[in-house]
Amino acid sequence: MLDARGLVIVFGLALGASACGGDDSSSGGGTGGASGSGGAVGGSGGGATGGTSGAGGGTGGASGSGGAGGGSGTGGSAGSGGAPCFDAKRLWFEDFETGDYSRWTSKTYDKNWNNGFCHDNGFSTAQANSPTHSHRSEITCADTQSHRGYGGLQFAGDSVVPAYTNQGSGIDAPNGVVNTYWSWLEAPYAFQNGKWFSFWTVNNDCGWKDNVITLGLEDTSNKLTPAHIKNTGGTVTFAPNAPGFPMGKWVRTTIYINYHEGVMVTWQDGTKVFEATFSRPDNDICQWHWGAYASGDNDDVVLYEDDNSIWKLGQKWTNFDVEPYFGVTQAVCSP
Repeated sequence: MLDARGLVIVFGLALGASACGGDDSSSGGGTGGASGSGGAVGGSGGGATGGTSGAGGGTGGASGSGGAGGGSGTGGSAGSGGAPCFDAKRLWFEDFETGDYSRWTSKTYDKNWNNGFCHDNGFSTAQANSPTHSHRSEITCADTQSHRGYGGLQFAGDSVVPAYTNQGSGIDAPNGVVNTYWSWLEAPYAFQNGKWFSFWTVNNDCGWKDNVITLGLEDTSNKLTPAHIKNTGGTVTFAPNAPGFPMGKWVRTTIYINYHEGVMVTWQDGTKVFEATFSRPDNDICQWHWGAYASGDNDDVVLYEDDNSIWKLGQKWTNFDVEPYFGVTQAVCSP
C-alpha cells in the first residue's frame, strides 16, 4: 500500500457522477455512473459508507484466504459463549495482502485516477488491521465535484464478475447479506453543513438505475448514517447511546442488509448504531463500493481500509442487538 498520503481505496474506481450525502443534507444528488466504472444513482444529498471490518477469521479465511475474485469460505471458531454455528456462506474477502486488485471488478483504480488531481491511492504498510497491509486513500485538495476514491464489485448471482457489464442480476439473498470491514479515518475537521464522507455504497440495480444506499458521516455527531433511505420513504432509528465514529484508530463496521424485507442494521465495534427500513423495485444486490467517496469541499482526509468480507445468510438472523461477526464471534456451519 501507498505510504505517501494516498487515497488508498483499493479496488477499481467507479467514475459515476452521483453525490451521496445525507438525506437531509444540501449535497446534490446525481444519476448515472459511467459504464464499466460502477457509478451510482444518488438521491438528494450525500451519504457515506461504513468503515472496514474483518469477518473472515477462523477457518473461513485468515488473511490472504479470499482468493482471486473472492473465494467463498466457511466458518471460524465458535462464537462467544459457544454459540451454535450459523448457516452463512462467504462470497468474497479482501485483506490487501496480494498488493493488487485481482479480487475486484474495478482493477484500474489507483493514484492515476482523475489524473491524480486532489487524491492519492495505493497499498500501505503504515497501518494494518491484519496482518501487514491495508489500502490507503487520501484527499488532498477541494474539487468542484465529489471525490471518488473507491473501488467496486459487481455480482452476477453469488459471483464477482471480472469486468463491469452494468447489467444482469446480483446476489439474491432472502435472508440477507452481511458485510464486515475495518476502517481507519483521519480528518482535522467535522463533517457538517453539506460536507460529508461516505465509506460504503450498494445498489440493487446492476445498471445503477435505482437509488443507492450509502453509509457515512454527515454531521457533528459523527454517527454512521445511511443516506437515500429517509428521502425515499424509509425510516432510520438510532440505537440509544449510538457511538460516534472515532478518528485515528481501527474501527469495525458490520452491515446487515436485506432487500427482500427492506431492512438494514449497522454495528460499530459490536455496538448497534441504527436500524433502517427501505424499499426498492427489486430484491437482489448487484453493485458494491467502498472507499473515499466524499463531497468536493473535503480537502484533507486519509482513509485506511482492511479485512473486508461479504457473507450470504442461509437462515434468518433474528437478534439484531447482536452483531453477526461471522467466523469470529459467530461460528459458521459447513455448507
